Amino acid sequence: MSEYWLPSRLQERGTRLAATIESRLGEEVIGAIDYWLELPERVVDEPTRPSTPCRWGDGHLCVDIGPDDQTTWRTFAAIAESDRDPESVARRAQVWRLPVTPYRSESIAQQPNDIGECTRRVDLRSVRVVDLTSMWAGPFCTELLARAGARVVKIEPSSRPDGLRYGDGDNGAGNAPMFVELNKSKEIADIDLRYCSEGGEFHQLLRCADIVITSLSPRANANLGITTERLHAVNPDLALLSITAFAPEVNESDWVAYGTGVHAASGMGWLNGCPLTPAFSYPDPLAGLEACATAIAQLAGDAPKYRRVSLDRSVAGLKRSP
Repeated sequence: MSEYWLPSRLQERGTRLAATIESRLGEEVIGAIDYWLELPERVVDEPTRPSTPCRWGDGHLCVDIGPDDQTTWRTFAAIAESDRDPESVARRAQVWRLPVTPYRSESIAQQPNDIGECTRRVDLRSVRVVDLTSMWAGPFCTELLARAGARVVKIEPSSRPDGLRYGDGDNGAGNAPMFVELNKSKEIADIDLRYCSEGGEFHQLLRCADIVITSLSPRANANLGITTERLHAVNPDLALLSITAFAPEVNESDWVAYGTGVHAASGMGWLNGCPLTPAFSYPDPLAGLEACATAIAQLAGDAPKYRRVSLDRSVAGLKRSP
């Protein structure tokens, strides 16, 4: 792993967040924090590494493209070939909804996520969670809530399964070890939010739920009606927690990106004039822990009903962690 990089404060920050969660719950649910922080390394022998920086003009891009977007990326790259500015190319790629970000050589000044305060311990055994998350950060958050006793229903349409389901170690049955570890304590409902009807199964879940947790992009949330206004029309008591790549106040607030792309854009991925490839998407488990702590504060009534946790602010927490 010598050719890959991880931030020096990752373990320290994760340990602090785990302690905060368990203090709010009054019980141990996380176990060894290094297991969760290094999950890709723990569940498969040879995990797929993040893509190396893509040289573009005078800089580099993080091109975090999956199999479904390869054709679109090649078409876009041919069109943008004459544009040698990585910042410009990334902005243009985002119009195509491609997860492309620039590798920045300077850190972005930003506040960490505000996980709020929690004045009492929270018993989750009567709590119901509607889980609209996928990949790593969101499912980690909701899996911890489920292991603490909450009933978590993960919305995963068979037409668009979680991107981790068929990941490293899968035998073709959709049971990749990392997917299983992050979702083993949940119920799964095959519901496509694009075709939900009023009074249907999804609305029935919302009426009985305490919190909705989503990792959809802000644009997708708005298009699918995952907003406080629309949700409160169904259940006025619902809390909503949104996990996004970037914070709402930054220019990239609606960008599509995974943890490696956030690493690149944050300025953390640069050392001695060279871009750094992380060993794995380390912003994800940190954001998952921060989201879990935030959700508990919301359920306790100590945080607003709507909160947003972003991966770029999780990286900022690493920079400022005491």
